[in-house]
Amino acid sequence: MLNVFLTAMIVTLASGTAFVLYCRWRYPEPHLNWSEVDVESISFPPDFLWGAATAAHQVEGGLHNNWSVFEESRGLEKSGEACDHWNRWKEDFEMLSELGLTTYRFSIEWSRLEPEPGKWDSAPLQVYSDMVDDLLNRGIRPVVTLHHFSHPAWWEDRGGFSKKENLPEFIAYCERVFETLSDRVDVWCTINEPTVFSSMGYTLGQFPPGHRSIRQTLRIMRNLMRAHAALYASLKSRRPDASIGVAKNVTLFDPLNRWSPIDWAVARLLDWLWSGAWQRGILSGRMLGSRVRGSKNSLDFIGLNYYTHFLTGLFMPTTGELAFARRENEVSTEFGYPMYAEGFRRAIEKVSVLNVPIEITENGVADSNDVLRPEHLMRHLWVLSEAISDGYDIKSFHHWSLMDNFEWAEGYSMRFGLYEVDFDTQERNLRKSGELYRKIITEHMKT
Repeated sequence: MLNVFLTAMIVTLASGTAFVLYCRWRYPEPHLNWSEVDVESISFPPDFLWGAATAAHQVEGGLHNNWSVFEESRGLEKSGEACDHWNRWKEDFEMLSELGLTTYRFSIEWSRLEPEPGKWDSAPLQVYSDMVDDLLNRGIRPVVTLHHFSHPAWWEDRGGFSKKENLPEFIAYCERVFETLSDRVDVWCTINEPTVFSSMGYTLGQFPPGHRSIRQTLRIMRNLMRAHAALYASLKSRRPDASIGVAKNVTLFDPLNRWSPIDWAVARLLDWLWSGAWQRGILSGRMLGSRVRGSKNSLDFIGLNYYTHFLTGLFMPTTGELAFARRENEVSTEFGYPMYAEGFRRAIEKVSVLNVPIEITENGVADSNDVLRPEHLMRHLWVLSEAISDGYDIKSFHHWSLMDNFEWAEGYSMRFGLYEVDFDTQERNLRKSGELYRKIITEHMKT
């Protein structure tokens, strides 16, 4: 009996070691000595697009939607007037020109257009149309996101994305926006960060509706893919030359202990749920055990949102504040997660398997004192430059964000802006990192 036990132990240990060795080879976690990297040695193609990004609920102000209801019901900091961008957008667009941007990503707020089911208000859509015209007059390409975490409260009451029967209402809203703007807007993101929306709203409960159910999370993930696929087919039928994609957050999951088979198993599982399942849905038409009609090849480009990697293990928090571990050589950001610019290349490689052009739709850092942002910007642009030099088809870079704004569950505590915003006076001031970004754009627009 002892021999059987010892044999089993040896086999288990050998299998675990083999698994770890394979994972360490297959999924490296590079770390550079940044003191030896000349981050100013960067080059970009002459047609590369330089931009920034915002989202409606985070900047517009005065909204009543699923998020404002959630803020009220949970006693969270309220978004309120946010940056008052709905009234100040013309002034804010001057900031785009001041930076020298050539592309700008923003989202449409469905709750403005259809505040009650079936009651459409065309006046706000005219404002969005005016925004598009203004951007084009400035020589700035508009990139429109149709769903960036927020939607009407009445649609949330009906179950939102949790019910397949609700999807036609979402698609109908998107079609109306598309019909109005697609004569001037070429690039469209159907959904922003579907996995973040699913996990934060239905696993961790930190986004509306604040549920905690793995089963619901998986259902939401599938329905978001269904919504995207149906919308892709509908919009392409209306304008075949429109470029339609998804803004996908790629968080890298690395084992806390790179010699632990358990940590490796957790990391690979989370990576599959976070990114692999979505990639398979696009590549094969199947997602989480279900066939999703129309999802195969339903991308003209992939939007990449990249911020960090997450060191994982067996015991991870699933409630309350996430605890972000970091390597000894990594710097923590104000958000808590580590700055890991090396992972930007890994994220680019990950989405490149979709075989479509890549748009960097978000990259930035919370840094209220603007101490880390310049270094963060330069490191990530250096990685991006290297990736383009190595042949990756990357069209644009959108810094998150143009200005400080309402950062969802964190409220106004996290400052991501190239422009600092005083939320008492609504005064905007360009940060040193914004001046650096403008200098980089100016230099590379000349080449």
